[in-house]
Formats: sequence, structure tokens, C-alpha cells
Amino acid sequence: MDKMKTVLKNEFVSGKTWFDWAFLAVGLFLQIIAIVTGFISGEPESIGLIISGLAGVVSVVLCSQGKISFYLFGFVQLFTYVFCFSIPNNLHGETIENGMYFLTMLYGMYAWAKRYGKNNKTESLEIHARKLGVVGNIVTASIFVGGVVAYYFFLKNVPMFGVFDSDPFVDSITSVPAYIAQIFMVLGFREQWIYWLILDVGSVVLAIRAGSLVMTAQFIFWTLNCIYGFVNWTKLSKGKSHARS
Repeated sequence: MDKMKTVLKNEFVSGKTWFDWAFLAVGLFLQIIAIVTGFISGEPESIGLIISGLAGVVSVVLCSQGKISFYLFGFVQLFTYVFCFSIPNNLHGETIENGMYFLTMLYGMYAWAKRYGKNNKTESLEIHARKLGVVGNIVTASIFVGGVVAYYFFLKNVPMFGVFDSDPFVDSITSVPAYIAQIFMVLGFREQWIYWLILDVGSVVLAIRAGSLVMTAQFIFWTLNCIYGFVNWTKLSKGKSHARS
């Protein structure tokens, strides 16, 4: 029992500032507004999407703080999002993308555990982050541009389950950076947040077009979270935490 209390304290309490708590509260508040608005308008979201939105807020905030517990909420968000949003809306790129998330997240838990350690300043357990150099950033940007073009033509011309992608351009914009960001996240690179930002801006567009208030609120918050995450991971990449060997 004491060990469990220590784990919960390290993941959800230690090292948190008032801003961290306020930022999480803003995300949850946006979700509550979206949920209530749906009920008032007579078009409530499904239970699955409500769970996806709430789990999504918690998971991205924990990831921004370098907490390995984000994977727990991430898996919940992933499954509910795929079966309640991307598949019903024929967003094939999003569906494939989340299948990739599932596989990389399984490895990611292992990779993060190896880079997980105590921050000497806050006494909190968190990941020891890294950052790319100039060449790495140029190569990644080139892969991103080329990938978006190639994936657009793929989604436009190749049907999935007999149905063509409903929005191949935006879907390619939200899919390609997801692959890059997910790989960087698993490997512990700060630059993941640049590509999460591109992804989330495009996802806001998809959610608005699909008419989902909960998903729109989630992706708007995720967009803000990218800035929050980049700042936090910049600090984590400066050697303030020491990963376990």
C-alpha cells in the first residue's frame, strides 16, 4: 500500500506547480463545456467520445510533464477515439495512424522506463529528454513535406474497406506529423511537440467538420498543450533530471 501511495504521489502530485494544475483544469473545463453544450442542443456526444475527450486531456498533460503514467490514459483515449470517431467518419489516415500509436506505445513504455529518473530540483520522477541538432531538424522537416505529399495521393486514390478517404488533404496533414511526433516521443526528443502542434491544428479542422464539440475542444486544448509541452521538455532536456541506468 505504501509503495502504491509513493507511485501515485510521484506521478500525479510531486513536482506540480499551480500553473500545472490550472492548465489541467482548463482542459477539463473545456471538455465539460462541450459535453453540456451537446446535451443542451439535443445532440449529446456518445459515452465513448466523452471518455476519449477526458482521457485525452489528462494524457497529454502528463506527457508534457514527462510522466510515464500518461500511457495509461493514452490507451483509453486511443481505443475510444478510433471506434467512436475516426472509423465512423471514414478518416482512414487517422485510423491507420492510431494503429501505429498502439504499437509504438507498447514499446514506448519500455523506452521511457529506461530514461525515467528523479529531477534533483523537484524530487519528482520524470523522463530525461533530448533535443535534435540543426541537421536533424532539416532532415525531419524534409521527410515531413515529402511524406504529406505522398500520403495525400495514397489516401486520395486508394479506398479502405471500399470507401475513399473523406478528406485526404487534411487527413495527410494530421497523419504524417503524427508518425514523426510519435517516434520522437518514444525516443524522448523535445521536437515531438512541433509536429504534435501541426497535427493538432489539422485535427481541430477535422473535428469541426465532423461536428463533434468534444473532439473540437480536445484538439484545441491539445494545440495549447504543445506549447506547454515544448517549454517543459526544453527544461527536461537541459540535464535537470537523471535517468536510471
